[in-house]
Amino acid sequence: MWLRVSSVLILGYLSLSRAFAYLGIPAWNVFIGEAVLALLVLCGPKMGHSRWPWLSRKFPALRSFLILYGLFLGYGIVQVFRGIELGNPPLMALRDLCFNYYAVYFFLGLWAGLKRPDLLPKLLRGFAWFNGIYGTLYIVVLNSVYWFWPGLADETVPVQIFAQPIYSFVALLGLLAYEKDLWGSWYLLLLNGFVMLGMQIRTEWLALAVGVIVWCVATRHGKRVLQAGVVLTCMLMLMYITDLRLPGPELRGGGDISIRQLVDRAASPFRSDISDQRAAAGVGEVETQEATFVWRTVWWFAIWNSVHADTRTALFGHGYGFPLGDLVPYLEGEFIRTPHNEFFYALGYTGWTGVALFFLFQFGILRLVWRASRTTGQWFGVVYWAAMMTFGLFFPLGETPYGAIPFYLITGWFAAPIMLRKETVSIEYKRGPSVPFGRPVPASG
Repeated sequence: MWLRVSSVLILGYLSLSRAFAYLGIPAWNVFIGEAVLALLVLCGPKMGHSRWPWLSRKFPALRSFLILYGLFLGYGIVQVFRGIELGNPPLMALRDLCFNYYAVYFFLGLWAGLKRPDLLPKLLRGFAWFNGIYGTLYIVVLNSVYWFWPGLADETVPVQIFAQPIYSFVALLGLLAYEKDLWGSWYLLLLNGFVMLGMQIRTEWLALAVGVIVWCVATRHGKRVLQAGVVLTCMLMLMYITDLRLPGPELRGGGDISIRQLVDRAASPFRSDISDQRAAAGVGEVETQEATFVWRTVWWFAIWNSVHADTRTALFGHGYGFPLGDLVPYLEGEFIRTPHNEFFYALGYTGWTGVALFFLFQFGILRLVWRASRTTGQWFGVVYWAAMMTFGLFFPLGETPYGAIPFYLITGWFAAPIMLRKETVSIEYKRGPSVPFGRPVPASG
């Protein structure tokens, strides 16, 4: 059951993001991510006579990682009580703790990786199929279908049933890492590339670029990158030659999908003259794009200045439950708690102490996936970690279920080989990634 649960969570969150996250009983504030997490902690899968994830503490390879996570989680709990003591709403303070407790899903990923290490590439390929087809339908038709989840609180931003596809770069990186015949999968590259460009989410473009660079440095397999690049370049050339123009998704500012629009969107945060030129021509979507960039950066500066107003907040932040949105007049009273940046989320609520603990914890994850890559020869985990951490600098990643849960599940799944004997892992990977590993054996530290 837990293997199926892990698979459904990965595919659900990657494919439908926020819409999947609100599955549950909204009137009771019970959602799928928290419900599964509670079941995992109380009655997780059994290994021998013990229950996971509590059994994980017996693996020497996880010893330093568990210490880092204990500090990160413990500090988050302290921030809940500190926020309540400072007068912040208790429920809001407890809600912000998700930044710390969603990481428990890393241990479910570890367990799933021990059971079926061969399943992760299949899940990523299945996601690439779904994202390519659903994303294309969303851009062409579904973005204008305004159906929303019922039963949500009034202060919650309405949640569309047909969610925006926001993880096309993960599908592309998965294909790059795991597809044996990349030329033979040109249609998947084309579909997911079109969805990523059509959604016009600049953060995706940056995350993909970082992931590709890390892949090239780690593997030195530039040929595969060139193969994928040829497919995407052919698509762009076809758009340019035919002067293809499609209506853009309404929630992405409207406008059109064209070569000119893509270039303007990429450059708009750095060139205000583009907005002036487009506004003079009667086209305002680029002005909206630049405004989105300014909207975030002004808020980030406000958080920075507020935190550094005195030594105590610089060290420990404002505590969980603090209304960060009230720091800027255009968000005052709004139901927005995340500045779309993991660094400023940690800084605003928990200060530099929280920032240090968060990045030490993330370094612990990187160390595990790096060791798994050195053991298996497959570098997707490192590439995925780097791309998602980049994504989290402009997207609510660690503090939302549709960002944090798939991130921790996949990195945990990939890191599982470090808990097996090295000789066992080596033999199984020589046979091929479709062959399951042998029985889990605690690895040496």
